[in-house]
Amino acid sequence: MKSYVQLFEELIYDEMIVDFCSDENRKCNISTFNKSSVKVAEQDAMHFLTAWNGGLIKHVGRGLYRTQRSAAAEQFFWSGSKSSNPRSFNLWLEPIITVAALAKLHYDYSWPQNLIGTQSVDWAFDLVAFQSGSENEFIAGEVKKTKSEIEHLLILIEKFGRDPQLPLPPSGKERNAFKKVAGLRSRNAPIFWAVGPDGMSKVFRVIYHYDEVIELIPTTIKDLLYLGK
Repeated sequence: MKSYVQLFEELIYDEMIVDFCSDENRKCNISTFNKSSVKVAEQDAMHFLTAWNGGLIKHVGRGLYRTQRSAAAEQFFWSGSKSSNPRSFNLWLEPIITVAALAKLHYDYSWPQNLIGTQSVDWAFDLVAFQSGSENEFIAGEVKKTKSEIEHLLILIEKFGRDPQLPLPPSGKERNAFKKVAGLRSRNAPIFWAVGPDGMSKVFRVIYHYDEVIELIPTTIKDLLYLGK
């Protein structure tokens, strides 16, 4: 019996690369794909395939995919130097994990397909879930490709969350974390979900204090369950 990673690799070559390379402007073809970039864990491959086969994501052309509640399309590869023709390209792990987490929300935690998506309106969050009739996230999710990146992100969110007077950093990981905190302050999501590779999952209740201080309180995966509100 084939592993989920093997089935995922077949999907990459049979459909995903074909979709991506259909855009001639990318100047990519299957011969320049970096196979060594396929570093997907078995659990993530399983959940991604579940989302794909269940129709949670739809191809909208040029190797771009959307969910019903996405603010932007996802692509699963990134290209190398424009000076090369054809250009090399690699699998992009974070959107793979994002789609895998989307499957968990729908199949494990009972969220309706029309209430979950990838990318928030301000690009602050990779994964979002909404209560019916609301435009503000109920679950604001962020995906990283390594466990250490998740841990570092949480440290930075704590830093910016406890001091509303800190300025927007000019660039880098601090700026990225600042945007998460700004997104939480703006739309008051009650749940923050940090997702890493191989099923890594950290769930937090978000506490909003009167002085705009934000605090993340660790909780359990039960708080990811859709309650139909």
